[in-house]
Amino acid sequence: MIDLLAINIVYVAYRLLVSAHIVKFVNKYVPYYVAVLIMAQVSFAYDAGLFSIFWSVNELPVLTEIVKSDIMYTIRVLAAWWLIKKIWDKINNYWVAVFIGAEITFVLDYFIFAELFY
Repeated sequence: MIDLLAINIVYVAYRLLVSAHIVKFVNKYVPYYVAVLIMAQVSFAYDAGLFSIFWSVNELPVLTEIVKSDIMYTIRVLAAWWLIKKIWDKINNYWVAVFIGAEITFVLDYFIFAELFY
């Protein structure tokens, strides 16, 4: 249980320190959801590494499973950042909105990567 809490802390910290900055920076040059798609691909690689460490994965899954998980993850990311945008518009605080969104979506990502690695 402590391991899962540690993964959650690292996961949410990444959302606040990296993902949020990627979206905010890239959104200056492209529409919001294009920025989210770009960030989703970077985040998929990071989260895959994080969860593979959590489950002590020794070998990578087959490519079709990785692609399937990436598609599910990307759909989840789009939904999460839609929710983050709604929260952001409501409370007018980007960072709190990202934190809330990260906590809500951690459970979904856990199951996406559990199917891939576990």
